[in-house]
Amino acid sequence: MMWVRSFISHFKKIVLFAAVVVAVTEGMNYLYLDDTQEFARCMMHEFYENRENIDRLYLGSSHVFCDIDPVVLDGINMENNFNLATSMQQLNTSYFLLREADGRNEIDRVYLDLAYQCTSAGPGNLHDYKWIPKSWFVQDQMRPSLNKLAYMLDLSGPEYYYITFLPFMRYREKLFDWEHVAGTVKGKQTEEWKNYEYTYTTPEGETVRKRGGKGFRIYYGTLEHGNFYAGYRETGIEENPMTLESMEYLEKIVAYCRERDIELTWISSPTSDFELVHKGGYDNYIRQVRELAESYGVPYYDFNLCRREYLDLGQGRYWFDMGHMNRDGAEVYSQFLGSFLKAQETGEDTYGDCFYDSYEEKLESLPEEIFGLQFVPSQDYERFMPEMSKEQCEEYVIYLFRPVTNAPDRDMDIDIEIHVTGKDDTEREEDVQVMRDGGEAYVIRSIHEHGVMNVTVKFKDTVEEMRWEQIVY
Repeated sequence: MMWVRSFISHFKKIVLFAAVVVAVTEGMNYLYLDDTQEFARCMMHEFYENRENIDRLYLGSSHVFCDIDPVVLDGINMENNFNLATSMQQLNTSYFLLREADGRNEIDRVYLDLAYQCTSAGPGNLHDYKWIPKSWFVQDQMRPSLNKLAYMLDLSGPEYYYITFLPFMRYREKLFDWEHVAGTVKGKQTEEWKNYEYTYTTPEGETVRKRGGKGFRIYYGTLEHGNFYAGYRETGIEENPMTLESMEYLEKIVAYCRERDIELTWISSPTSDFELVHKGGYDNYIRQVRELAESYGVPYYDFNLCRREYLDLGQGRYWFDMGHMNRDGAEVYSQFLGSFLKAQETGEDTYGDCFYDSYEEKLESLPEEIFGLQFVPSQDYERFMPEMSKEQCEEYVIYLFRPVTNAPDRDMDIDIEIHVTGKDDTEREEDVQVMRDGGEAYVIRSIHEHGVMNVTVKFKDTVEEMRWEQIVY
């Protein structure tokens, strides 16, 4: 019996050691892991606390959790809908969350949102260290299970396992940053964190709830500068942009749903026309996803191709930023989405001519309009400052204003007001020379000043104009 006593003794030591490791890890996570502003924490808690069977599951990125309101859908299809969407959700995360949800529910239908931003180069490189942190936040909120272990092992190579299994190690550079520790602990002492609430405080001091239930995040407010605006350049979407890794997990999701007899539908929730025109090449993404959908026999609906007589989200009042709808936009889209999907399931032909064949066709069918404004530094020093040396030019910035439009050859009237902030923080309006070139305008400013610009743009010989307020430069 000596070996039994020896085994029990060693087993107790192993259990004690494991308990100490877990306790230390949890303590360090509490001190260093800052999830006080992480929506996935609130959503996953709501998911695990859900006691009603989830009939319809929605997977995807923020284009799902801020655009699709499951409560609205409940009232249309009379079933229990739930958003299991997370920020920049990659398809490996979608796959493991699908398994997590299916293990706890009898799911009838899954709607997988395919956003080009999450499946193409960048986030589409699923095991690139740069893009793993968003998945780590999801993993941290999953309850212990074999599915979670599989997700953790799949998420990164062995060289990053220590960060995957010990979350506080992601903050190792802040080991002695007591300000970070104090801020994290303070955030976790609030009733909001303890109760898994998600709120924000208005300028008037009012606390507003941002968690709409069933994984829906409420976005309040409208566009920051009054209309769509981008302070950066874009490169167009190339042919077949979806990465091989994304396609691998897309295939896994299809296979899993077939094996479990779950109806799978792919969708692409709308982003603004401003974003798609500013980006360029969106039809390249549509073609690839359509080919994949056809090869797998999965229905695919891209709501960016909707005719406006069915779904009109062209107005800026429906958007929080160029890619995310606010509360009003989500209401409009959710109502349409629910009605559309119900019609497809019942075989109604209500939406037979709902979609354009391509995004290019949609742009050509729309009236000429200005979708938004691009405001970026330009390098055209030789053109506008030919007499200056390189050293002199470095004292100035040339700003380019380019309206984003489906009428690129139209001349524009572009008026710019500049308010300069002085050393004493007082603001003065200053006359500015605007150099125009067809649909573009340029202004030159010293690198030593700062202030704000107000920009007004309209087509020549028209009355209707768009205005952007308080663009910081």
